[in-house]
Amino acid sequence: MDLHTRLPVRVMTIVMLILFSGSLLRTAFCAGLPQKDSTLPTFNLPAPSLEDDQNYLGVKGPTFQLKEVACEVLLVEILGVYCPLCYQQAPLFNKLFGRINKRNLGDKVKMLGVAIGATTMELDYLRKKGSYDYPVVQDESSAVHKLLGEPRTPFTMLVGRDGKVLYTHLGVIEDVDAFFQQIQDFVK
Repeated sequence: MDLHTRLPVRVMTIVMLILFSGSLLRTAFCAGLPQKDSTLPTFNLPAPSLEDDQNYLGVKGPTFQLKEVACEVLLVEILGVYCPLCYQQAPLFNKLFGRINKRNLGDKVKMLGVAIGATTMELDYLRKKGSYDYPVVQDESSAVHKLLGEPRTPFTMLVGRDGKVLYTHLGVIEDVDAFFQQIQDFVK
């Protein structure tokens, strides 16, 4: 082969190596995400700023832990303030929130959003805009996000009172009816 033929082959080889190593890194990176039957690490979240949200979750004080939320199953949605998929999922989860309360499951199932990297101003904007009917708290420093393996958003978990992960889903949950059925199965 002459120089003109070898150069594109070398460039293509380098590009393929970069793509392959990126794929391996993503696989290793995602391995740290919470999985079904694992137990979440203990962490503190700031209490919701709205008193109604604090009452809904049954938490008091400036911070709380997930185990303090008064329910059997807690739906935790890890979301990004500027995540278009999170905005796509929001009306679906608002419908789910309404359905949980309408079916009198509100004492057994609670919903909580955790806004990764959100400032107080961004969180206030989300609430005023009406994007989320359920409580959303901020993880301004992204410490919780890091503890959870830095999942892309939205990342949804169903967590038992003992911190055991019952269910996880990365991305938009489009079939809210099927998801609602799964939630009901956990609280029977």
